[in-house]
Amino acid sequence: MKEYQETRKIMHERIRRLRKTSHITQAELAQTLGISRRTYANYERGVHAMPAEVLVRIADTFDSSLDYLTGRES
Repeated sequence: MKEYQETRKIMHERIRRLRKTSHITQAELAQTLGISRRTYANYERGVHAMPAEVLVRIADTFDSSLDYLTGRES
C-alpha cells in the first residue's frame, strides 16, 4: 500500500510540474482532456484516482511516457 501511495504522489507531482513548466492552466489542460477543471484539479491533487485513459491523454499531451509519469523511469 505504501508503494502505491508513493507512486501516486510522484505521478501527481510530475503531472503538475509538466503542466506548470508548459505554462498551461488547469482549466486549459482540463479542456484538452475533455473534463471539467474541477475534476482535473481533483486528479492532480490526488483527491480522486485518475482513470487510465486520462493518464494516457496527459502523457500524449506532454509527449511523455507513462513510465515517466508514474515514476518508473526518471
